[in-house]
Amino acid sequence: MEMVLITRETVVKFFKRFEVFFLPIIKFLLGLFVFSRILSIGFIHDIFEPFAELMSSTMLTWLFALLFTVMPANLSWLLIIFSITVQISASIELAVAVLLFLSLIFMFYGRMAVKESYVILFVVLAYAFNLQYLVPIIVGLYFPITAIIPVVIGVFISAMIPQILSSLVPTAIDFEGMDMPGIITELPGVFTDAYTDIMARFGSGTAWVLEAVVFAIVIIVVYFVSRQAIDYSKEIAIGLGTFVTIMGFILMVVFADEVVAILPMILWTLLCGIIAVVIRLFDSVLDYQRAESVQFEDDNNYYHVRVVPKVIMTKPKRVVRRIRPQAEPEAEE
Repeated sequence: MEMVLITRETVVKFFKRFEVFFLPIIKFLLGLFVFSRILSIGFIHDIFEPFAELMSSTMLTWLFALLFTVMPANLSWLLIIFSITVQISASIELAVAVLLFLSLIFMFYGRMAVKESYVILFVVLAYAFNLQYLVPIIVGLYFPITAIIPVVIGVFISAMIPQILSSLVPTAIDFEGMDMPGIITELPGVFTDAYTDIMARFGSGTAWVLEAVVFAIVIIVVYFVSRQAIDYSKEIAIGLGTFVTIMGFILMVVFADEVVAILPMILWTLLCGIIAVVIRLFDSVLDYQRAESVQFEDDNNYYHVRVVPKVIMTKPKRVVRRIRPQAEPEAEE
């Protein structure tokens, strides 16, 4: 255990020393993943074809990832919304619907809670690697309770992506040769048909709603347990979050008739619980044996504080001593 703590301390110090380099790299890799998925859609309108031919998809992905790294969060969200809208612009009615939906998320949530809005991207990223069960545990540990909102949005978007991709058909209206009054007359009917089809697809499946409910319950459990003044509260919260996740999805199968592979779900959830423990290990290690209560007061209040020191291990330094042989005393004549 001592060797593990020494290794942890070495890694943490190394990361903090070069944090100014590591954080942009992490953000760049996140942008690379996001824009590689977005630009792979390629269902763009004819009007954007000349611009798409100027640069390859790979070059655009790297360029947008670089812009995502250096831009403020608000501009990064606008870049993502613009990219998604262009990539599905061949279906104008669907592009307008997605644009309105993402713009509403940005205006009413993204601008006001910038850091929490990144949780939406991490939820989509977690679903791509089948690590979605890790999200509510980490959010409950390190985010406020209001982070339930971006988690639910992320679950909804993750469920919406395959539905949108399966709905990508070219716009039914041929705008060439039509005047503006004719276009305005035709658009409401086309939009109504497209939105009716999309809503019918979402209405036929409620799995994402149940998943969002389970994740919200896990976040609440982990959030409140991890902030209790008891020993190993965060570790207990991780264990409870893992257990509640497993039980929640089992209940989905039993009572809601949702198709969930129970055994893979249990294995992936246990793996996510282990990953959460590792993340907690690199966050901080507390020495509860040296915990003590401190009491003090001022003119207005009396304070009773429980202090738990952190475990800080350092690699023992090797001390090399030179042993020189003593000179033998000269024999007396």
